[in-house]
Amino acid sequence: MFDLSWILAVAVIILASSLQAMTGFGFAILAVPMLLLVFDAKTAVGLSMIVSFFSVTTLSIKVHKSIIGHIVINLLIGALFGIPFGVYIFFNFNVKTMKILISCIVIILSIFLISGYRFKIKNSSWVERIVGSISGLMTASIGMPGPPIVLFLNNRQLPKDKFRATFACYNALVYVPSILFLFFLGAINKIIILKALTLVPFAILGGILGNNIFPLVSQAHFQKGVPLLVLITALYSVLTVI
Repeated sequence: MFDLSWILAVAVIILASSLQAMTGFGFAILAVPMLLLVFDAKTAVGLSMIVSFFSVTTLSIKVHKSIIGHIVINLLIGALFGIPFGVYIFFNFNVKTMKILISCIVIILSIFLISGYRFKIKNSSWVERIVGSISGLMTASIGMPGPPIVLFLNNRQLPKDKFRATFACYNALVYVPSILFLFFLGAINKIIILKALTLVPFAILGGILGNNIFPLVSQAHFQKGVPLLVLITALYSVLTVI
């Protein structure tokens, strides 16, 4: 188990969990493409989901006072509808092809936000549930719940502490049904779970590093940096699977 691929996974997990602690998101966006370099698609997605769950749950507990509860609830309701479709895609479609398609959409949306454009979306529960459905589909199919939620919350220009806490809480909750679905259907097995558990301490270490950096990032830099970060990781995701 503790071979070269595991050592690479340790480095990826520390980096990804640091990013997640700083922003509330980014673990899967960064981890999945890099883990695909040494693991098959199902193992990479499974490892990312399990380790990210522990990492983001720890963060959610730490920042729980800043969570916007009604947004989390609506996003999660939507995700529960999207997850079964994501599971179907996971078993019946090429994961790499899905990553390219989704990354291209994310790239386009990120460019709009970086340019300063704001989508005129009403703050309604139905909009939040639709965004949650897309996220749920992406969670179960490619292990990436983040992009639609990140772009949606950034578009609403939330304060960075509320952005981070709200997304982290949603992330922790949406992973639970996704992991259970994939486990009972055999996509996540005991070997993947054990390997993931050996990586959890390094996710905690990365989280500590990210939390120490978070106060140093201003609101303005956070607002501009989030879509730029999503754009860079989406481009990287496409390049690693072409």
